[in-house]
Amino acid sequence: MTQHLKNVRGQLQERDGQLTEKDRQLRERDEQLREMGNQLTDIRRQLQERDGQLTEKDRQLRERDEQLREMGNQLTDIRRQLQERDGQLTEKDRQLRERDEQLREMGNQLTDIRRQLQERDGQLTEKDRQLRERDEELTEKTQQLTDTEGQLQEKDKQLREKTQQLANTQGQLQEKDGELKEKTQQLANTQGQLQEKDEELKEKTQHLKNAEEQLQEKDDEVSSLESRLEEKEQQVDELEDSLSATSQALNKLSRQQLPDWVIPRYQIQLTEKCLGRGGWGIVVKGKYCGCTVAVKQIYDDLLKSSSYYRELFEREMNIASRCRHPCLLQFIGATNDEGTPLFVTELMETILRALSEQRSLSPTEVSVISLDVAQALNYLHLKKPSPIIHRDISSANVLLWREADQWRGKVSDYGTANFKRDIMTACPGSRIYSAPEALTENQTAKVDVYSFGVLLCEICTRKLPDPDRRDEQVAMVKNRTLRALIRRCLKRAPGARPSMEDIIGELEQSMLD
Repeated sequence: MTQHLKNVRGQLQERDGQLTEKDRQLRERDEQLREMGNQLTDIRRQLQERDGQLTEKDRQLRERDEQLREMGNQLTDIRRQLQERDGQLTEKDRQLRERDEQLREMGNQLTDIRRQLQERDGQLTEKDRQLRERDEELTEKTQQLTDTEGQLQEKDKQLREKTQQLANTQGQLQEKDGELKEKTQQLANTQGQLQEKDEELKEKTQHLKNAEEQLQEKDDEVSSLESRLEEKEQQVDELEDSLSATSQALNKLSRQQLPDWVIPRYQIQLTEKCLGRGGWGIVVKGKYCGCTVAVKQIYDDLLKSSSYYRELFEREMNIASRCRHPCLLQFIGATNDEGTPLFVTELMETILRALSEQRSLSPTEVSVISLDVAQALNYLHLKKPSPIIHRDISSANVLLWREADQWRGKVSDYGTANFKRDIMTACPGSRIYSAPEALTENQTAKVDVYSFGVLLCEICTRKLPDPDRRDEQVAMVKNRTLRALIRRCLKRAPGARPSMEDIIGELEQSMLD
């Protein structure tokens, strides 16, 4: 009996040793899980870094594309101006030949003809000087275009280097997958060894009937450890699945953009109050981060009809996100998921067209609001590295807010003009505000100057613009200074129109007079 008890105690000690070994194995599994979790966190961090780098390179490429297109437009305008100067020079030559013929025919008026000839020579010299200036401008623009092409080539080289870095990262991820598979195989081997030990324990239990209660407690502990081990094995499987999913998502994430203007859809709360409706979507009142905002719901069909429109939308959102001026409607952000696009801006009190339809604007209101619009356009036209042309100035796109007792204006839709034009029509903006060259590809910032002149005439007369009655409506403007400014803005030749900077100076001076 004493020998039998010694055997039982020995078996119990052996069972305790086995339990201690299983605890050690369990700690090893926990350490492996922590290492795998750290590896997965490091891989995800690397993915985020690569996403940020790709996003930055995409933004730089879009900026370079915009610069190239703008340079092309400027080069076209310069060539057109050069042709106009050639025509003027030819006309001057024809006039000079006429004067020479008159000189031969009218000898009795020789002194007067010589004076006229000297005047024409002076005019011709001035035209030659202007032509030389245009040649110098053309040379400078050509050099700028060459420099821009060099910068674009450098950015292409940098993009190729980043692509190679991404490929190297993918190789590292594959190596990590191999290491994880080896760890999984080792874990499976360990599990088989544990199962063999369990079989040996069951055989020993058959010979220890007298110590059955004590052994049962130990068996319960072993079962608990086995359950924990199975849980750890399940966690390993889940980590493997997560790592595999992360590897599969690498290429998809590398192609996606993460613009800084993107707002998660769940942060925007929409109401049923409609603030406006147009051909591109509707504007409703909403909430964002606890603040009341205006939310434009772009028609889903416009963007889903082609991925090209989605790219245009994202490009114009990036433009809007970089514009900061007190006279521009504040752009807050937009969604960029698979749902209906939401465009979030600050909420204004009313629009210029609605106020003008209600009552006449006072001279002070006309001056202040028109100056706000001019300052906003001047900011866009002077935007670096390339100007931004609004192309859709109208009383419907000038929003109003109150500063004390004075209405102030803010220009809206400065970020979506190209987007709306490419989708809706070949002619940017509303036809009744459009400059004559708006139907052509030769568009410069002077198209906004023309539209500003139409807008200024509208708020002075409270008459909706009518291209067929343009001169008649301008004549209705009572203020002579503003009437003269409007006529300069409405010149058919873009080069004859003032710049927005000149307009600001005239408006400020008129307010002082």
